[in-house]
Amino acid sequence: MSFWSSILICLFLLISDSCEFFAESNYSRSYPCDEKRQNNSIIAECDSRQLQEVPQTVGKYVTELDLSDNFITHITNESFPELPYVTKINLNHNANQEHYNKNPDMNKNGMNITDGAFLNLKNLQELLLEDNQLERIPFGLPESLRELSLIQNNIISITKNDTLGLMNLESLYLGWNCYFVCSETFYIEDGTFESLTNLKVLSLSFNTLIHVPPKLPNSLRKLYLSNTKIKTIGQEDFKGLVNLRLLDLSGNCPRCFNAPFPCTPCDGNAAIEIHPLAFQNLTQLLYLNLSSTSLRKVPSTWFDNMHYLKVLHLEFNYLVQEMASGEFLTKLPNLKILDLSFNYVKTEYSQYITLSENFSKLQSLKALHLRGYVFQTLREEDFRPLMVLPQLRTINLGINFIKQIDFTLFQRFPKLEIIYLSENRISPLVSDIRQTPTNGSSLQSHTIKRRSMDAKFDPHSNFYHNTNSLMKPQCTGYGKALDLSLNSIFFIGKNQFKGFSDIACLNLSANGNGQVFNGTEFLAVPQVKYLDLTNNRLDFDDNNALRELSHLEVLDLSYNAHYFKIAGVTHRLGFIQNLTQLKVLNLSYNSIYTLTEEKELKSMSLKELVFTGNRLDLLWNTKDNRYWSIFKCLRNLTRLHLSSNNLQNIPNEAFLNLPANLTELYINNNLLNFFNWTLLQKLPYLLLLDLSGNELSSLTNSLSKSTPSLQTLLLSRNKIAHLPSGFFSEASHLVHLDLSFNLIKMINKSTLQTKTTTNLALLELGRNPFDCTCDIGDFRSWIDENPNVTIPRLIDVICASPGDQRGKSIMSLELTTCVSDTIAAILFFFTFFITTMVMLAALAHHLFYWDVWFIYHMCVAKIKGYRTLSTSQTFYDAYISYDTKDASVTDWVINELRYHLEESEGKNVLLCLQERDWDPGLAIIDNLMLSINQSKKTIFILTKKYAKSWNFKTAFYLALQRLMDENMDVIIFILLEPVLQHSQYLRLRRRICKSSILQWPDNPKAEGLFWQSLKNVVLTENDSRYNNLYVDSIRQY
Repeated sequence: MSFWSSILICLFLLISDSCEFFAESNYSRSYPCDEKRQNNSIIAECDSRQLQEVPQTVGKYVTELDLSDNFITHITNESFPELPYVTKINLNHNANQEHYNKNPDMNKNGMNITDGAFLNLKNLQELLLEDNQLERIPFGLPESLRELSLIQNNIISITKNDTLGLMNLESLYLGWNCYFVCSETFYIEDGTFESLTNLKVLSLSFNTLIHVPPKLPNSLRKLYLSNTKIKTIGQEDFKGLVNLRLLDLSGNCPRCFNAPFPCTPCDGNAAIEIHPLAFQNLTQLLYLNLSSTSLRKVPSTWFDNMHYLKVLHLEFNYLVQEMASGEFLTKLPNLKILDLSFNYVKTEYSQYITLSENFSKLQSLKALHLRGYVFQTLREEDFRPLMVLPQLRTINLGINFIKQIDFTLFQRFPKLEIIYLSENRISPLVSDIRQTPTNGSSLQSHTIKRRSMDAKFDPHSNFYHNTNSLMKPQCTGYGKALDLSLNSIFFIGKNQFKGFSDIACLNLSANGNGQVFNGTEFLAVPQVKYLDLTNNRLDFDDNNALRELSHLEVLDLSYNAHYFKIAGVTHRLGFIQNLTQLKVLNLSYNSIYTLTEEKELKSMSLKELVFTGNRLDLLWNTKDNRYWSIFKCLRNLTRLHLSSNNLQNIPNEAFLNLPANLTELYINNNLLNFFNWTLLQKLPYLLLLDLSGNELSSLTNSLSKSTPSLQTLLLSRNKIAHLPSGFFSEASHLVHLDLSFNLIKMINKSTLQTKTTTNLALLELGRNPFDCTCDIGDFRSWIDENPNVTIPRLIDVICASPGDQRGKSIMSLELTTCVSDTIAAILFFFTFFITTMVMLAALAHHLFYWDVWFIYHMCVAKIKGYRTLSTSQTFYDAYISYDTKDASVTDWVINELRYHLEESEGKNVLLCLQERDWDPGLAIIDNLMLSINQSKKTIFILTKKYAKSWNFKTAFYLALQRLMDENMDVIIFILLEPVLQHSQYLRLRRRICKSSILQWPDNPKAEGLFWQSLKNVVLTENDSRYNNLYVDSIRQY
């Protein structure tokens, strides 16, 4: 065995031993999923991770598995091998068209599920397979299944075999399978659902059904049949559904005017035909949706047996006349919510609204929605039927284009809590005379735009009515609420709100109001606690503004930037100190950059100030200290929002003037490149600091010394590349640290270590360009040693380098390839020795090759004597070597040099030019050698750039070779620029043969002499021009 073989074997054994530690490491964290405990459940969150198969690292005790929004297209019997306790699996949105665009390699035939793939999951109760282009219900589902969702697939037929074995199924969702772009009829075999005796929820909405499926199980409680092609409901269609609580038939024979989706009405805009006794067996029904079914009449017989109906949706029909007669209203004594919105007549703009006296029979009604009736004036007599309703809490009159309202009529309602009048044309009331807009009464100016404006519909939400709250819950929580947003109340008079003395929540946003409040506008509503004045043009010029609102606690003045942007206009915010109960003030997005007179905001009650979207960069100018104490007098302030203020730096004095009681400080989305961490010592109660979205590049050496109370620090989207080693050195109270989207390449284990037990519970590190070398092993060890620190989405904690690890998570690294420091040192010195020897040899070859070669051949010539080599036949007088990439040099050679040597009077010189005389297809080096050897002289046109190029050096060595081989000096230099000033060769050549080095003259009159000298040098031998002092010493060789 050779010496080198023994060394290699020893090195291999050392490396193998050093890898045992890494091979035996047992990582306790789940990857690529995040597992968390919630109540008695263990949830594995594997959503949105670009997974192409079900991960096999999920813990065996997981009860809920979320695999939605991935690229999983194949589910087999081996996909879920050891999940005995799983009860819910979410595979939504895996094989949809959107994912095909992101991942072209995906299977474009939809998700492929092997028969019986879920059969071994004995405890599986909920399976979600939405939006996966499935063409049938998976076969072989476990008997334990309670809920199955197949919304947004390509299923167009269902048979008895599809539901075989699902006797325990309680909820089946099959909506949105065949509707908008589906030309086939959705087929359901007779008796398909008959065997599902425990089925409680069935959704078949947005399918091309043409009739109600027969033989539905009597266990059914909720039935969704909206937006199908059902035109007729027969007397027997719902027979036996005695337990039904919810029935949705909306969108059948729809009202298609202004529909933002493909909409096909029934022939002649006919209404859905519902037999008068179709609902006679639905005695337990609580919810009925007949929206957009083109109804003109609502027969009262429908409700003969619906004694418990609580919610009735009739919006988007043609029921204006039915609302005036309203016989069906007498059969709904327990109704709580009634929606009659958007039943307007397309060609009418009524003067008044007409409501039947039968509305007074709705004694249990709590919410009435009358949007989109479209009328001009609301009078007290029009609403008399509603005034006797003892339970009415909400009345919705939005989007009616109402011009005039007698506000006092709402005082006649005994328990009204929410009055929604948004998106009308209510105008200012001045001196008891309401200003009427000059618009005409034609409906053409009132285009009703209904439903959502979003291009993408949510298959889980109701299609025809918004289920969100009418007003902000934060506002309505204070008491009786009035919403007058999006009207035309550009001026508020003393009598504007007469009759609303008990209003606690008032929304006046987006009214174009530009007046100066003087403390009298809201005298009629002294109980207001929440006031929304956003999106107006208010002029703050009076310190008495709003002083009549002594109970005001929340004031939203955001998006009133109009006058704040105008230079010279007064900006007074002194009225804030008069609001002694004010807790929350929102001044965001007002572009505030100056204040008049008082330079400080003053309030003893304010707890939260939102100052986002202003110009603190101007207020806190380092050369202007007038506003450094703008927040100083807000002594009880605990939350301060200073985001999006274009701050590039914060003056120390301005920061020191922040209220000392702050617990939350938001300075995110600015331009800070430096933050003085030591100033945080002046905020002893600070719990949360948000510095995300800035340009910070450095952190404090000891966070705890700067702010021992801090619990949440948000630093995402900065330029932090390094964490100081003492960042957590002291006992820190930090619980949540967000360092995602920074430039961190390495985290040392010592950086995260504390002298006592760490309180850190959440550490966010996603989207940093980690350098995944063996040095990251320390951080990996820290991760495994601290399982109580949650690092969400470890799959996003990825490597940026080295190249073979790019895009991989740090948890997927093979650390077994790493070696110990001892082995690394041995290998280093071994490879260093070999590398050094190779480099020295290469360096010597590069620096001294020609010297050695020259000395060698000179010695050979001394010993053997000089032998003249046969000179190749010369065709040209001179070869021109110049920078062909320099356009100016090329132009000079072609148009000046060539002309004067080849075409001038007297004896002409034949030149060899690269562009003209080189053989096409021949290698450059071969052309170069031929040109030099077949020319009597070689002329080098030198510029600074060309003198450093490879082309010049190669041509020069080849020309010099002729001197060595043939004893012929063929070199001529033309210096277009001062080059090679320190060249030993050029200095020597000037002494030996000065005429072979020509300088292009600066004086144009000397150009003639230059051309004549050049021609003489070309046509004569160089050795005839040698300096006699050197001739003898040269010829002896």
